[in-house]
Amino acid sequence: MIHHVMGNDGTYPLLIALWLLPLLGAILCWGFGPWLKARAGWLASALVGASFVLAVLSWGAGTQSVGGTLGAHQSLLSWIPGFDFGLLLDPLALLWVFVITGVGALIHLYSIGYMDGDAAFARFFAYMNFFVFAMLTLVLSDNFVGLLIGWGLVGLASYFLIGFWFFKPSAVAAARKAFVLNVVGDVGIMFAIFLIVANVHSIGFGDAFAAAGSYATPTLFLICLGLFVGAAAKSAQVPLHTWLPDAMEGPTPVSALIHAATMVTAGVYLIARCAPLWSVNADAQMLVGTIGGLTALLGAILGCAQWDIKRILAYSTMSQIGYMIMGVGVGAYEGGVAHFFTHAFFKAQLFLGSGLIIHALANEQDIRRMGGLAKKLPYAFVVMLVGVLAICGTPGFSAFFSKDMIIYGTLQHGHPWLYAVGILTAGLTAYYMLRLLFVTFLGSYRGAVDPSDLGIRHPELAGLPSDGDPAPQDATAHHHAPAWIMNLPVGILIVPSIFAGWLMFGGANSPWAHFFAGQFPVPNVVVPPISEGATSAIVFACVLVGAAVAAARYASKGALADAVARLRSESVRMPALLSNRFYFDAAIDALCVRSAQLAGTFFGRVADPHVIDGTVREAAISARWMGTLMRSLQTGLLRAYALILVFGAACFIVYYALAGGR
Repeated sequence: MIHHVMGNDGTYPLLIALWLLPLLGAILCWGFGPWLKARAGWLASALVGASFVLAVLSWGAGTQSVGGTLGAHQSLLSWIPGFDFGLLLDPLALLWVFVITGVGALIHLYSIGYMDGDAAFARFFAYMNFFVFAMLTLVLSDNFVGLLIGWGLVGLASYFLIGFWFFKPSAVAAARKAFVLNVVGDVGIMFAIFLIVANVHSIGFGDAFAAAGSYATPTLFLICLGLFVGAAAKSAQVPLHTWLPDAMEGPTPVSALIHAATMVTAGVYLIARCAPLWSVNADAQMLVGTIGGLTALLGAILGCAQWDIKRILAYSTMSQIGYMIMGVGVGAYEGGVAHFFTHAFFKAQLFLGSGLIIHALANEQDIRRMGGLAKKLPYAFVVMLVGVLAICGTPGFSAFFSKDMIIYGTLQHGHPWLYAVGILTAGLTAYYMLRLLFVTFLGSYRGAVDPSDLGIRHPELAGLPSDGDPAPQDATAHHHAPAWIMNLPVGILIVPSIFAGWLMFGGANSPWAHFFAGQFPVPNVVVPPISEGATSAIVFACVLVGAAVAAARYASKGALADAVARLRSESVRMPALLSNRFYFDAAIDALCVRSAQLAGTFFGRVADPHVIDGTVREAAISARWMGTLMRSLQTGLLRAYALILVFGAACFIVYYALAGGR
């Protein structure tokens, strides 16, 4: 696999430029924000858009195959043998770059309208550009250390963005939680890198993958385990998923960029990149596939228990990434990566569509206080409708193709129970996503803010300071950013949300298969007892069942009114297991947080003052005592010294007399 990984060496200035342009934007927005003001948004959007254009121009270099080598390789720094740093643009990296810069540019443009009037407008775009640069560093690195650097920078950027409104305690807590759990993943990747270097004396992907068949089986499993810990933390897989719903405290464009299209899919990229390692270790494949399947199912179940529109989408993201991890884990690499591609469009569309609603309703996010918005916000209704149909896997929409590739792939790779989990999760997805659509847009309006009164910006921030500047006095005023700034990006995303999946149509002869030819190891698959077409029919039947249940409970006017009344009643309680999110937070708090606090208390109150400090104090006391003793012997009297000599000689005589007697 080394020739499939390292690519063709050469000089690719476009590759360096598309990597560094967002960093330039971050520096300019940060350093000159007070002068740029509203122009910071346009500058940041333009530079990310320019990176996308350069990525398109780099298509030929990234997909070239010369002498059996695939892609383009740009060396940056050579330190010692085995520790070379560079950029790698092959089909896998190219796909991620397209999403990071393409979808990222649309979200940047949307943010100009959404964040209009925020006192820290330029700082927001500095963080957004820095995040794009960090993601590009992660996916373009040709070695594990470069990947780890990008991995850590992405975590830092997400900390900044989740806690952007740092004067909100809930935002600060969410940012801290996300950062800590992601650091756990960083440690796992570092552990894997140590093992790789100890075995192959190199950090390069090519060297590590070329030696895949020579690792001892336990060593290879530990390497894969360390890498997967990092993937699980970044991609919100069980049990390291609890940070993702809380991260919705950040602005909605942050949710669209980080928690839908890019950062949370970094784990999928890592496993797909390291496919040569996973493909020769069945235990690692089983572990990853199992965790992915459980995450997909758990996320869907928890999505059924949420009423905050962004949290519903957050658990939906967790579930869909579970699908991706399940796919790349069992060896269906092209299917897992395909779902990443389609998911980036329809999930970004859903988050930005929810932002249109939140923007119109003065930050209202509880769908039980919405209703009747199909007539009042028709554009948002169309946007959300297309996104919901796509994520449900409706035939003809993008996820219909990519999701079915994963589900059928689990069967081809000999995991029938994961096949069943994938089908069941598809039905649950249809239920809670259509429930969101029905409760939000059907019936009569149940909220307190007139949805026709558009443009109300961040009322919960009124009177709060930001960046040391005076409080935004116009935080509840009407801003007049042109509507197209928010509507156009969402409208563009509708097109790939519907049609991106058609790239996968045709199986081995599809454009998708040709694009990734030679990228992944050729797996050993079994011939399932059921065809792919029959699988698609079964999945869609399950989707229809979920849709029918949602329609029966929430679609008709009477059923919707009754359901909302019951759900808003104080006497109706969610089952404790669901309201406490399967107690994962409580378990982590008990096992990690409280144990760390107890250990800190023990060392602070017992070990440090009484053991460590006590040892130092006793050494000082002993030294003083010995000094006092020795000083007492220094009398200056000759007879005292003679007496000591006589006493010492007598002791020697007695000792040797006794020893000689034995």
